Amino acid sequence: MRNFVAIIAIASIVGIVTARHGFSAQAAGSDQPANSTIDRLSDIAARPLQRVLPPPPPPPVLPPVNEAGSVFAGVLSAEGVIAVDHVTDAVLFEKNAHTARPLASITKLMSLLIIAERIPDWSATTTISAEVLEEGNQAIGVGEVYSMEDLYDAAIVGSYNTAVSALVAGTTMTQEEFVREMNRRARDFDMEGMSFVEPTGLSPDNIGTPADVARLMKIALSHPRVKVRSMLEKATITELKTKKKKVVHATDWLLTNTVAMKGAHVEGGKTGYIPEAGYNFAGQIKSDAGNEIRVVVLGAKDVYSRFTETAKIAEWIFGEFKWAEVKEKY
Repeated sequence: MRNFVAIIAIASIVGIVTARHGFSAQAAGSDQPANSTIDRLSDIAARPLQRVLPPPPPPPVLPPVNEAGSVFAGVLSAEGVIAVDHVTDAVLFEKNAHTARPLASITKLMSLLIIAERIPDWSATTTISAEVLEEGNQAIGVGEVYSMEDLYDAAIVGSYNTAVSALVAGTTMTQEEFVREMNRRARDFDMEGMSFVEPTGLSPDNIGTPADVARLMKIALSHPRVKVRSMLEKATITELKTKKKKVVHATDWLLTNTVAMKGAHVEGGKTGYIPEAGYNFAGQIKSDAGNEIRVVVLGAKDVYSRFTETAKIAEWIFGEFKWAEVKEKY
């Protein structure tokens, strides 16, 4: 970030000096166009950042208040839970929030964030090889050809493991390099309890605390591609050799309204399941009044409970906590 700011500062200084003194590279006998240095620095400064940086400190606004001091009375099967205000990061509810557990496919929030930053051409195509074929949903097969765009949608909407592995290969990084980058990001983002050994979530050694996941979700969903794609109820992908179209359905039942939530809706998130993890869910939830929270549920007893328990927590928070009437955008 310091380098980026420095480049902008240099470009600004060169522009000011040139404007005031009428310097001309051509007048001085240079073979370069007059504004080549300025143009080159401006071009560098204008390039999009390659990485999503850790978020700044929360703005100076008051967190929501539970004025009645009510206590959540619902029964939770989940082993680890946290709910935080999206703007201030104030903890509104927690259960074992700092105990690390297997993440399962919530791992993909980190993977798909890095992939979103590193794929240079989303229209580029790749052939699925045996090396990237993973366990789980086998709707994508060896020898099939897909665009990077479609593989990304399959990975984030349908949680396709093979799509993630193919996308990692598309970054030109080895899987080992990619995993090192995942762990470096976890450290950069101050997620002390989070670590990864592979990018799909199939390994129980991919772990993190509910508090870590709540922070990761905020950072990942700040990337437009992650945010928009995680809100799709379904996506249509095309196998390019046969032109066959396949519909990929979202695994988020709150998003598809398979499980109802009163007075609120999901603004993005991710599911996860492996036997060692139980049923996981992380979601950003917005009330009809416009207030937003992030809820993480790890280790619920079944596929249905991870969503019903999320809904219960969100409904209780939006019903019991009071937000300031004037809330600064973040």
